[in-house]
Amino acid sequence: MARALAFTWQLTEIHGWGLVGVHTALYLVDQGEPPLLLEKPVLSSLRPRNRERLEGLLGPYEQAAAFAARNPDRVLKLAGLDVLHALSNGFHAGPASARFRGERDIGVIAYEDTRLTAEVLERARPYRRIIVHSTFNKALLETKGFVNVGLAFQGIDETEMQPLPPAGRFPGRFAIFSGGKLEFRKGQDIVLAAFRIFRERHPEALLVTAWQNVWAHLALSMGESAHTPVPPRIDGQSRVMIAAWAADNGVPADAFVDLGFLRREQIAPVLADCQAAVFPNRCEGATNLVAMEAMACGVPCVLSANTGHLDLMHGDVCFPLTEQAAVPDPDGSRIGWGESSVEEVVDRLEAIHADRERARRKAEEALAFVRRERTWRAFAEAFVREIRIGD
Repeated sequence: MARALAFTWQLTEIHGWGLVGVHTALYLVDQGEPPLLLEKPVLSSLRPRNRERLEGLLGPYEQAAAFAARNPDRVLKLAGLDVLHALSNGFHAGPASARFRGERDIGVIAYEDTRLTAEVLERARPYRRIIVHSTFNKALLETKGFVNVGLAFQGIDETEMQPLPPAGRFPGRFAIFSGGKLEFRKGQDIVLAAFRIFRERHPEALLVTAWQNVWAHLALSMGESAHTPVPPRIDGQSRVMIAAWAADNGVPADAFVDLGFLRREQIAPVLADCQAAVFPNRCEGATNLVAMEAMACGVPCVLSANTGHLDLMHGDVCFPLTEQAAVPDPDGSRIGWGESSVEEVVDRLEAIHADRERARRKAEEALAFVRRERTWRAFAEAFVREIRIGD
């Protein structure tokens, strides 16, 4: 019988890590193999049906937390469990990983910093397996001699992300959606530069954004951009001043909508009123959850052809940005990153604007692809299968 699994990260529906945990936990509960949580879940962030299915995990978490509190100076071995360790850039583990070990310790990571130095590799080697979420990440590790790397593509919840009838919230406008936390890596500066040009030709154009960032300091990385001379500012509540940043860089208020933080149930209705979505991201360690959500809602998507995005480009599913220049990389942290051409972004938007039927066909291909191959259920099945190889 396979060992139970323990998670070292928080379950929440607020960000990608949390969604990985939520949907893996839902799958394991369905299989009669509930995981042990080693960080307190944010049950209030979950939709009611998911909260109801997962609230039974809270009691065992509290027991584990109490046991750890009674043994503050010990690293605790969880007999009969495999521990999944959430890793960040540089293969750094979180606080729970410092307290718990399993029968097997499995690393889980989506990384953009490609500096796989001797020190980084030393942190990576103790894990029995490492699970990544893109062929980009997998290939980089394999070039360093790792043979214990598993791959599981993240996904969408098809009951949550689906095409809806337009509500007409942007009447008479050609609405272009751009989502993802504001930072240089995500390329929103390229979006602004391209939108300025596109709007000069099409005054009805409207840029609809969900760029707010819970890690507001990351937005300051936009100071590196040559496309947006004025960097973002952060207000007294530690929120990025998104609309002000757009205005400071030439996008007027009547052509810009800042949606702030979107709740899960708000995403599909907003996307139903958008005619295009743009993602000129410089790097994705996974496959870009927001882009997949736009695809799942039937919106024609413009995607940079680099890093994790390449795992979405199966068939005629998007308008690819194939011109990928090198991103300045003085320290080796940006191997494989790509700089999309502003002019090519404009060209792709023009193609969508001019031929709505062609754009619709691509969107239908993308919708079929993600519903067939990029669901959270498919992710969880592959994820658990990869974890248990060699068990």
